[in-house]
Amino acid sequence: MSCSARAKLLQAARAATPQGHARILSASRRCASAVPRLSEVAEALPRSQIRVIMELAWQAERSGRKIYHLEVGQPDLPAPEVAVSATQEALSDPVAWRYCPNAGEMPTRQRIADYVTARYGCPTEPYDILVSNGVTGCLSAIMSALLDVDDEILLPDPLWPNIEMSSTLFGGKVTKYSLSWERGFQPCIKEIEAAITEKTRALYVCTPSNPTGRVVSREMMDDMIRLCLERNIFLISDEIYGDIIFDDDVREVSALNSALMPQAKDHVIWLGGVSKAFAMTGFRVGFARAPRHLMSVLEKNQEALISCGVTFSQRGAAAVLADPFSASSCIEAANKSYGRRRDMAVQCLADMGLPMPKRLVPQGAFYMLVPCGAAGTPDVSEEVARDLLNRADVACAPGGNFGKEGENFLRLSFATADDDVRQGTTRLAKYLLEHRDAASWWPKDEPVTKVEASVPPVFDRMPNATTASMP
Repeated sequence: MSCSARAKLLQAARAATPQGHARILSASRRCASAVPRLSEVAEALPRSQIRVIMELAWQAERSGRKIYHLEVGQPDLPAPEVAVSATQEALSDPVAWRYCPNAGEMPTRQRIADYVTARYGCPTEPYDILVSNGVTGCLSAIMSALLDVDDEILLPDPLWPNIEMSSTLFGGKVTKYSLSWERGFQPCIKEIEAAITEKTRALYVCTPSNPTGRVVSREMMDDMIRLCLERNIFLISDEIYGDIIFDDDVREVSALNSALMPQAKDHVIWLGGVSKAFAMTGFRVGFARAPRHLMSVLEKNQEALISCGVTFSQRGAAAVLADPFSASSCIEAANKSYGRRRDMAVQCLADMGLPMPKRLVPQGAFYMLVPCGAAGTPDVSEEVARDLLNRADVACAPGGNFGKEGENFLRLSFATADDDVRQGTTRLAKYLLEHRDAASWWPKDEPVTKVEASVPPVFDRMPNATTASMP
């Protein structure tokens, strides 16, 4: 069988019932006898529709069309000068051309530990820190350390799909808990508790969330930590967007500054990095703060996965984290820029007659889920994303790509130019009204016609940050 024919079988398998899935994969293996077989798990993973839309948008641009990009979370701010200079300087040091320790260079781990201590008031030492190739690298090491075949992990729905992909590749069984739009994309602790079984190894939360931009409350974070303590499982708190917060009432919510943290130090895994608030996605530096009994396994497993992180990139990340004034200026710039664009997107939708319900307005990160179809009806998000690109030259990510709770939504990223946000959201609203009859199904409760991000000085949020506290 040709590669294209086998690809069609695999595509059908992904959409089939479990029984049909097995039959189609079996047929695929028989027909592919002329080539060595691949992993069924890997082959059956669905392709990200975000990438599909990105490629269609690039194709349209090559034909001469102007496309308004709202589909990808790529910060458009410059990387900090101190990080760029330190990286360039590192490239002249032969030591930085070589492997570094599995868990990262010790000076970098020290700088991260100092930053975490200052930012969250949670005493942290370098031996608590794993440095990897982005948070995705940390998660791969974590999944490999926690999951045996058919062990379970609880993931939110909707969620960035790569998290589920990583869990599945390491043999885990994914169980979802809903971030229902009726609840403002907030979790329900009773639902989470009911989903835990003797096979559950971890509960994962992303706050602020990709794709919703919503932040879990202090009470909910404490409830999740308490539940993980009671059931003796890990809490993985992914806070890669944690320095991008627009609303005062949720600004200080973190697993690390919970009053329960002293009791939960062996149960909480915290994730952070320099990609988002510091606009350093290409440096590929993410980090985890993990319990000591887990750290030794993470170091060992990281050697098998990637050997180690990139030494000169770590020097750049360490430089900005070691300089509290550079760090604070970067974070403030990110909050002001993305907060302004969030306000702009909400305003543009409202001006077109589609005011966002209050419970859907993002509180952080740089994403927003916008309805594109009536609630409770079959998902049209992928169809709408493609049609929107063709008709209105706007690229958005289909919400169904993030899970069932994302169906009939589009994810907008406002980590892009002001003109793309303004024109993109206005064109989106016009398209929904003219081609999707949005006036008949658009949510009417608690409409928001104007919002204004609150961005206090970062040092107000880092009471322990002084020049002396960071080498």
